[in-house]
Amino acid sequence: MKNQKTFSALSIAGLFLASMIYMGCSKERIETRSLNQYNSPNSYLDSKKEQEQEFVINSDSGGTIIGNQGTKLYGSRHCFVFPNGDSVALPFSIKLVELYGAKQMIYYQMPTVAGGTILKTDGEIRYRAFKNGTELKLKPDPCLAAIEMPNSAPQSGMKVFYGFDSGGFPDWTDNPASLGVTTSLSPNFTTNSYGYAASIARLGWINCGQTAGSSSNSVLNFASTVDDLTNVAIFIYIPATKTVMQVYGNLVSTNIPNGSAVKVVCIAVDASNTLFSYTQNLTVTANTQIDVTMAATTDPALTSVLTGL
Repeated sequence: MKNQKTFSALSIAGLFLASMIYMGCSKERIETRSLNQYNSPNSYLDSKKEQEQEFVINSDSGGTIIGNQGTKLYGSRHCFVFPNGDSVALPFSIKLVELYGAKQMIYYQMPTVAGGTILKTDGEIRYRAFKNGTELKLKPDPCLAAIEMPNSAPQSGMKVFYGFDSGGFPDWTDNPASLGVTTSLSPNFTTNSYGYAASIARLGWINCGQTAGSSSNSVLNFASTVDDLTNVAIFIYIPATKTVMQVYGNLVSTNIPNGSAVKVVCIAVDASNTLFSYTQNLTVTANTQIDVTMAATTDPALTSVLTGL
């Protein structure tokens, strides 16, 4: 009887010990699954993006408007109308955003991908007109607005791409008819001693670009065992074509031509407003998973990384 009691006591002790070990292992598994959480970095990125410039127009011709980074805008008052087609009286305002580098495009979250195909780009601008707070439109042909974009070594074959919203994300097209604009204007930029020149049939975002897709492509998949990537802003830069890509909710990039040297930059902000980043350089040769581990950084350090792209 005594032996039975001893055995029973040992069994209970063994079960208790096994239970504690199991609970400890379960707790370890639960803790392992807990990922670092981040808030959206949009406020941080917005605080760094290029400010929109405003010019008040007091003459019918409008003259030549020159932006801070050298963009030249031309447009007559007679070619601007209210959305209902009414004419515009003086004065009115022209607003301009200039994005000529990867850092500026990343801060503005304006990637250079058109319908899933990367664009080689030499810059993007936003050209808008306003009267008493109402955004104006361009009259149809023969009315137009003209632009010049500075470049010391302009390339041939660059086209006018118009920016538009595609399900909440920026996109580009070189076919204005798809945006409801009928025009006979040339879809191409010409080159001159200043850089690029073009006539545009629609106000808004304009990209000086050229499709740079390939028949041999791969994608980058993003994952992490330590960080929740839901609110992490993920960018891919292709220096050879000056292409900026942004990876959205599915954490899979659009097609990247095989052989492309790319630079990955991930940006996040935690609940205490600490800035985090992750960077990686690689050459894309096949579908690849990027295992992200975010690390605390500073604004000057991240600014230096983006400046060096």
